[in-house]
Amino acid sequence: MYLGISSFGKTLHATAGLCCFPRNFVHNSVWLVIATSLLALVQPARAWAADRVALVISVETYTSLTKSAVPVGTGQKIGDGLVKHGFDVNVVKDANNAAARAALRDFAQKASGASSAILVLTGHGVSAAGGHTYLLPSNADIKRDSDLLSQGISIPSVAALVGRAKTGAVLFAMTVADISSAMQGISARPGYPGTPPANVVVGISTSEKVPVSRVDKVSQQAALDLAETVAETPLLMSTLTGTIAAGGVGRVFGSVPDVDLSKGPQIAAAAPAPGASPSAADAAQRREAERKARQAEEQLRQAEAKARDAEDRAAEAKRAQQASNEGAPTTENVESLQIVEALFGRSKRLQIQAALRERKLYIGPVDAIFGSLTRQAIKDYQKSIGAEASGYLTPQQMQSLTKG
Repeated sequence: MYLGISSFGKTLHATAGLCCFPRNFVHNSVWLVIATSLLALVQPARAWAADRVALVISVETYTSLTKSAVPVGTGQKIGDGLVKHGFDVNVVKDANNAAARAALRDFAQKASGASSAILVLTGHGVSAAGGHTYLLPSNADIKRDSDLLSQGISIPSVAALVGRAKTGAVLFAMTVADISSAMQGISARPGYPGTPPANVVVGISTSEKVPVSRVDKVSQQAALDLAETVAETPLLMSTLTGTIAAGGVGRVFGSVPDVDLSKGPQIAAAAPAPGASPSAADAAQRREAERKARQAEEQLRQAEAKARDAEDRAAEAKRAQQASNEGAPTTENVESLQIVEALFGRSKRLQIQAALRERKLYIGPVDAIFGSLTRQAIKDYQKSIGAEASGYLTPQQMQSLTKG
């Protein structure tokens, strides 16, 4: 049964007119319920108030699998950090298949039209043939690779949900499930078929560089570092992605503009004079001035970032040429040191940058991101102690540097 708007209006009017007669009270109440329900159907969907949304699905305890190395408490800390930046956050712990999918449906609604959407996943992950990676919910019972279609949470699929916002990220601290080595067609190595939506970046804490025996430790540390990172200001999308990628040993798919996700400062409006109230024109003018100020600040930040990037690329090209002439460290050596470095943790990386700065070897920001400036500073330090200039510290060099 469908009622046109005209007939619905007449019904509602007639119902209202009958409300004053007590003998028709029950009859009228029924009509009011029906009218209210029909009105909800013809009203447009409610717009979500939150401009930035986040969902954290953290799975530690499994019914049929061993525990994940990333505790659900770490997922909660990540969610709490995002809340402090003004995100509307839902944290779901040890979600089974049904609970995870219900949370994702709710998140998809909230993400539609939002300026930013962040989806954080922690727990066991596997990839099927073709590199399609899945998060396993707590009740996953995988007997064959086709079970992933009904029981796994597909990373490309959730990236599409995040893509409903203007910009967003999927950040996956992926641990090893004990089924991957025992079943043909399933791998512990992450992948992504094709590319994510243009406005979404996907970061995963592990890759082919990391031995399977070290994946859990690397991913655990990446999740802990992410919990620290989200508590800081400014909160940049690039910092989040770099953190979950464990300093370069993880995988990053896609790219987005480097947006600041921090909760902006609240600008207090001037109090109106007693008995007076600001006009609509004054309020509009003030909002426009605030918007232009924020826009100018963002443009300045982007210009500075581009200048630093250009400087870094030029310096890196020069160093690459020098390395080709002098003989660069072997790939195997560098990859081993990358994994060791990923286990240092964010606090250790901050200490390393601070120590390099104290020695006048490093001029960049102390942000735990080891870009070209940090690499060159490490090489200069290694040369100063007569060691191979790989740009990656050994544990002994790290201890000596930070203690010195």
